[in-house]
Amino acid sequence: IILGLKVIHESELTHCDFHDGNILISDDYNEIYIIDLGLCKPIQNSDDKIDKVYGIIPYMAPEILRNNPFTPASDIYSFSMIMWEFTSGIPPFNNKAHDVELILSILLGFRSFQKTKYSNY
Repeated sequence: IILGLKVIHESELTHCDFHDGNILISDDYNEIYIIDLGLCKPIQNSDDKIDKVYGIIPYMAPEILRNNPFTPASDIYSFSMIMWEFTSGIPPFNNKAHDVELILSILLGFRSFQKTKYSNY
């Protein structure tokens, strides 16, 4: 997955909508595809403030929720949320409605890391 994201970033693009639903895995688990590149934008054109926020809230970097530009770093934040889901088996913020209250919680630093039967905290 990270190698696919690296190719996108090396092409001077940001994905801008990176989440678990945009990852396909082949039947034999040998190939992984990043899909839904319709919102990709060139990195050099992403320094302007954004006037519209789009995406799936739990995977969106806090700076995007503050209307800052999409960057490779915001894609990496999304990647980290995907990895959280893959390793824990629990989608981020799965127990919260995807609404303004969740956005405010994320902006205040709340994270979805819940205790699992495998955690020691």
